[in-house]
Amino acid sequence: CAFITHLGACIDDKTPLLRSNDALNREGLRLLKNIKVGTSTKAIHSFLGWEQEFFVIKASLYKKRPDLVNCGRTLVGRLPARNQQGELNYFAPPPTEVNTLMFHVQKIMLKLGVAMAVLHNEVACAQHEMSPIYCHSTFSADNNVLFMEVLEKEAEKL
Repeated sequence: CAFITHLGACIDDKTPLLRSNDALNREGLRLLKNIKVGTSTKAIHSFLGWEQEFFVIKASLYKKRPDLVNCGRTLVGRLPARNQQGELNYFAPPPTEVNTLMFHVQKIMLKLGVAMAVLHNEVACAQHEMSPIYCHSTFSADNNVLFMEVLEKEAEKL
């Protein structure tokens, strides 16, 4: 669903993506015609494979941070410990609770028709990543929003 004003200005997040896809199709077909390659091509589609990175922290710690509660982002903090090696976290197995969460979210997403291909830690402490198999960009954008809603709902149950 796309929302625009009577003057054609978009008032949602998806309309720019739909317009970009239309422009890519139009100009891509024009390019192929001009260079005389694939002149029988009827359409050009864009595909996207997003990598959603997220942090998992305990609710009690979250509630102690006004920046997280009010903004959903870290605004204050401190530098990492001296000589902290990022790869130690990246290559380590995810904590048991987080691993359970990720597999549970993966199961739910699969039931919703979104196969997740990647589940692992990221470099920062408590940072993790899940990625689906790539698909058409408009579906991928919807899948990303759906994934974040499912993840937030399931993480609250920890």
